[in-house]
Amino acid sequence: MGYIDNGKWQKHADKKFNNGHFIRTDSQYSQPLPNAIIDSLNHNEDRYILIISESCPWSHRVVLMRALKGLQTRVPLLIAAGPRLEGYALPDQAGKEKIDGKITHIHELYSKTDSTYSGRATVPLLYDCFTQKIVCNQSTALMRGLDKITSEQDFTLYPTALAARINSLNARIYNGLSNAVYRAGLARSQAAYREAADQVFATLDYLENLLGINPFLCGNLLTESDLQLFATLVRFDAVYATHFRCTRHRLVDYPFLFPYARRIFNLPGVSDTVNFSAILEGYYVNDGDHNPHKIIADLPVTNWTGNSKKSDSDIPLVSARNGRTIPLPP
Repeated sequence: MGYIDNGKWQKHADKKFNNGHFIRTDSQYSQPLPNAIIDSLNHNEDRYILIISESCPWSHRVVLMRALKGLQTRVPLLIAAGPRLEGYALPDQAGKEKIDGKITHIHELYSKTDSTYSGRATVPLLYDCFTQKIVCNQSTALMRGLDKITSEQDFTLYPTALAARINSLNARIYNGLSNAVYRAGLARSQAAYREAADQVFATLDYLENLLGINPFLCGNLLTESDLQLFATLVRFDAVYATHFRCTRHRLVDYPFLFPYARRIFNLPGVSDTVNFSAILEGYYVNDGDHNPHKIIADLPVTNWTGNSKKSDSDIPLVSARNGRTIPLPP
């Protein structure tokens, strides 16, 4: 996929490996959003724009927060798409003129932000159209920033009383599942694959047991941890169980995890954030070197739109600042 070296795009692969193990590098613009940016977004000053890829689970986490909080007009969106000849491409679309109509690839935004930048050109990212610089490219920091924006949906998905629990869950989900599926799919040795796959399914077993007791990861409340997990689960059978060789079980095989994922899928606005065509193309064409002919597999037949159980209808879904909750679909 390439990388940036001292502000210049390099075509050779950027993925780091150690004895066959895929090693993901940390985001370099991972600081929390400052209050000044949150205030600007609150006042709809049309200064910042969120850039994402519909295939990317890290992007999806942020878009889920944006959708559930009803921030579509407060936080405008640009979508990276197309062949990744120089990493993520940024095709022409409404709003692109705010950043620079001549920009064609995400890596140009990184070099524009810092002419000496070295590293990967990743999404999601929040871009300052006034200063023409990236202000954040870390999904959890972006989620928490959006969570603080005032909207008609005045609730929080990161309640203070559950912060320690959410942080612990996020770490477990990232290490054991969301990043582990990549370590399995991009492994360059059998031992590296086995270690990663074992961790994936041990984590799924843990989550299955947890959701056999509670409707959500933190009991009766929907939190940011649920959104982070959902972004991985909704891709599992489509690409991780196939293209990334996590074949031991499918999501639909789990009696609690799959209904849980479907419950979130059916929340207002969530299904609109899921683009299975972009997910399939993004992985089969761009992720991994074991699909040289770029054949895109069929999407598994899965009933994502089934109704939640009626007994779930009284479950409060959020920690509301003003008493509001998100109703489940009937």
